[in-house]
Amino acid sequence: MVELDINKINLIALYTGNRGYGSCPCKCPCCSQKGVEGTYQGNLGQIELLLDRFSHLEQLYLFGNPDPVVDTDFCNAASKIAIDRGVHVSYSTSGIGGRKKLEQLLNGIDPQYVDYISFSIDSVDKEKMNMLKGVKYPFDSAVDGIKWANENGYKTKIQPTLWSSNYMDAYSIIEYFSKMGTKWFSFHVGSVETNNIPTHMHLTPEQMKNVHDQIDEVAKQYDSRIVCPVIYPSCGDNNVHKWYCMNPKECYNWLVFLKENGVYATHVPIMSEFNEKLCFDITKPIYVEEYNHQDYCPMSEKTAKTKTLCRYIAKTWN
Repeated sequence: MVELDINKINLIALYTGNRGYGSCPCKCPCCSQKGVEGTYQGNLGQIELLLDRFSHLEQLYLFGNPDPVVDTDFCNAASKIAIDRGVHVSYSTSGIGGRKKLEQLLNGIDPQYVDYISFSIDSVDKEKMNMLKGVKYPFDSAVDGIKWANENGYKTKIQPTLWSSNYMDAYSIIEYFSKMGTKWFSFHVGSVETNNIPTHMHLTPEQMKNVHDQIDEVAKQYDSRIVCPVIYPSCGDNNVHKWYCMNPKECYNWLVFLKENGVYATHVPIMSEFNEKLCFDITKPIYVEEYNHQDYCPMSEKTAKTKTLCRYIAKTWN
């Protein structure tokens, strides 16, 4: 066992409470939060405790729980506490609520302290969005919110989840949103959700290569530089885009939960959704088992048909 050096942690993704799937504005068929239900939202005292403990934070990434727009007042107040301490904030939203919800969330928050706002938009095909989100998705309202954010100096990121039914949409997603000022795209292609839904099958290596080809093509068309990491075994042991979440020397991207009985964190972000034992009380020293580098995330072997080396393909549109 090894004690983690909290002072080396500079980024935390924050779930504010345990409201879960029932409170989410979307009902995605393969959501990993389906089993998470509750009413607890968290309190600002917990935010203060979190920032006291992780004193070297540079960025607080608010997921809300399940989405910052579910409780814009709390997430706005939490952001301001972090910003007052010199910590930048980022947000992950569904896009539902559009401009109105974004104005509430960002009320009084200077764009210079917001690293980005990500929007979980999986296609520019409205009917396909309805199917993927499990609700009648307000596409036009979401787009209006993204335009508003861009026009007001907030950096936006489009962050789709790619399945068997929409992996061919990568090109059109980048093309569509880059034209309105978005400069960052992050494709979630290594899903850990277990499912047997034909429209939501995990991507094969060939399909993932197709995603790369689409991105290369749109880069050529717009004469833009887009770095596309290789995501299968040939990428080599030193590729930073591989899954090293099991090694505490490498992973300082933490996930934190505000719960009724305290504040808990894990250095294994995705796996915490499946195993409560991987969460640690941040008021105590945190000891974890040290693993060797893996060629894939061990949890993916149990939950996905394809062993996933990389959860995200991050793109910067320059």
